[in-house]
Amino acid sequence: MKYIILIPTYNPDDKLLQVLKTINKKYETIVVNDGSENKDMLKDCEEYAQIISYDENQGKGFALKTGFAYIKAHYKDYVVVTMDDDMQHKLEDAIKLCDYVNEHPDELAIGGRHWDKTTPLTSRIGNAIARHIFKKHTGLSIYDTQTGLRAFSNKLMDYMLSVDGNRYEYEMNVLYNLKNNNIKFKELPIETIYIDNNETSRFRVFKDSLKIYKEMRKWKKKNK
Repeated sequence: MKYIILIPTYNPDDKLLQVLKTINKKYETIVVNDGSENKDMLKDCEEYAQIISYDENQGKGFALKTGFAYIKAHYKDYVVVTMDDDMQHKLEDAIKLCDYVNEHPDELAIGGRHWDKTTPLTSRIGNAIARHIFKKHTGLSIYDTQTGLRAFSNKLMDYMLSVDGNRYEYEMNVLYNLKNNNIKFKELPIETIYIDNNETSRFRVFKDSLKIYKEMRKWKKKNK
C-alpha cells in the first residue's frame, strides 16, 4: 500500500518546513492550508509537498476531511497518516503506525503519548479531562485522546469522511463513534515531544475541552 502523510495547517511557522524536510521523498505528502495568511511560508513548502488551499479558516476537522476527500478521489490502495505541523511528531513514529495499519487494514492506529512531571501543565490538564470524559461515556480506554498522529487505510476512508465536526471536536468524534461502527483500534506508544513548552499548540485547554464535552453530550443523546 502507498503511504500518504497528511498535514493540516493554519498560519504555520518555519517548523512546518522543517517537518516536510524530514519526510522521505518515497512517501506522498499533502498539506492542507486551512485559510492561512502567511502565503510565503506555504510557497516555500511546495518543493516538499502538494499544497491544497482555500481562503477562509474552517477548522482542523474541515482541513482533515478536505485532505481525505482528495485522497479518496486520487488514490486506491493506501494508508493515510495524519501529522501535526509543529514538529511534535517524528517520522519514525508515523511510519510505525502506517506499518501497523498495513498489516491490520480494518483498524485505526493511534499514536499515544504518555506524560510525566516534565510535560507542560496545560497539556496534562487538557488530556486528562478529555481522557476521563471519553472513558466515562464510551467505556473505552484511550490514554491519549488528543493525539493528532493517527493512521488508517482506504477501508476506513468512508467512515472518516462521515464523522461530524469541523474543528478540534472532529478528532474526538472519530473516537466516540468507533464502537458503534464496530471499528477496532490500536494505541501505539510514540515519543512525547514538546517544542517551546508547547506554547505553539492551538488547543485551548478549557474552551476546547468544553466543546469536546458538549459533543460528548450530543453523542450520548444519539446513542441512548
